[in-house]
Amino acid sequence: MTMPSSQTQSPPQPSSSPTFAEHNKKWKAYLLLSTTSLVNFVSLIDVFDIPFQSLFRTPTYTQHSHINLMFGVVTFLTPLFILFFDFVSCLRNKFDFATLWDGKLEGYTLLVHVLWWTFGTAFMTKAGGIAYEALNVYFSSWASLFSSIHLLDLWGGEKDVLTIRELTRLSITLPAWWAVFWSSIVTFASAADAIRIVQTPSAKKSCEFAVAVGVISAIVSAFFILQHYEFLTCCCRCCEGFETMKWLSYGGWFELACSLLVNLWFIIGVDQLTSAGQISSTITGEGKSAFGILWDDEGKDGGDGDEVANFYYIPGTNIYMSIWIGFISSVLVTVRWKEARAIKFAETRREEGDRDVDVNVENVLDDEDGDKEEEEEEE
Repeated sequence: MTMPSSQTQSPPQPSSSPTFAEHNKKWKAYLLLSTTSLVNFVSLIDVFDIPFQSLFRTPTYTQHSHINLMFGVVTFLTPLFILFFDFVSCLRNKFDFATLWDGKLEGYTLLVHVLWWTFGTAFMTKAGGIAYEALNVYFSSWASLFSSIHLLDLWGGEKDVLTIRELTRLSITLPAWWAVFWSSIVTFASAADAIRIVQTPSAKKSCEFAVAVGVISAIVSAFFILQHYEFLTCCCRCCEGFETMKWLSYGGWFELACSLLVNLWFIIGVDQLTSAGQISSTITGEGKSAFGILWDDEGKDGGDGDEVANFYYIPGTNIYMSIWIGFISSVLVTVRWKEARAIKFAETRREEGDRDVDVNVENVLDDEDGDKEEEEEEE
């Protein structure tokens, strides 16, 4: 019996509609980078319009002043170019930036962006740099660097490459130790750079103390970072008495004691470095004379009057921000230590339980082998 033609089912036909490439999922992050870069170079243009004589600064940045503009211009145009090709359908189907070379081209581009803004931020926020003439320049420089890192991190998540979350998820205190480490590096580098241009003995001593604060806290944080990744544990396994060195691991009383000492060290650092007349009493620095005279490019007062010795200059640096970030991060390590210890204890118990199971299995297998051998001997 044949079914009516109206009820017969025809085989499914392949769709003739073309396949379209998906939009780049990181478009918001690209737009953020473009925005921070725009703020950066627009603020720099405003700085260049101000006569130098109206600023309390030494001309450390005037020699290569317009080089600063290129950092923001490049990373303002590049994300817009990528977004333009992404949102125009006909261009996206022919040139999908996110899928070229299996996405590697985008990864390399974002890595270049990170390196680009690492150098740009260091160049603009160095001691006495142009970033301290307007805080929009200062904060947009750091925001552009963090936006570039965020973009690279998002790409790593899409391509199943190492991300910041995977790098710091080993314990609840590890992100804070990383923050202490990088803030200490910035403190050390900024202070070492500022020593060459400070003009007062008290400011120079505070620079030297800032170097000590950065170096010591960086060493302590680096130790616990390496302990989280079991780098030092692997090196110690070849040594005698390895079992007695487990107290050095993270999540123990040793970590708590070190975090408390780092807290105290940063408290002293914040008190000494951010007080009036010290290297990090402000972000933008100070430049004054005893008689309120603004000096020209050659350090002269323009004629009759006072001598250059009456002038003192404290450059703007990153130390104020980095010392506070380091202190807050070290306190965060202490606050989170109890939870980290509980997690470490649970992991240790689970590992011990796994080892006990393995030992029991091995004993059972050995007993079975012994029974078989006895049976063979009896036969």
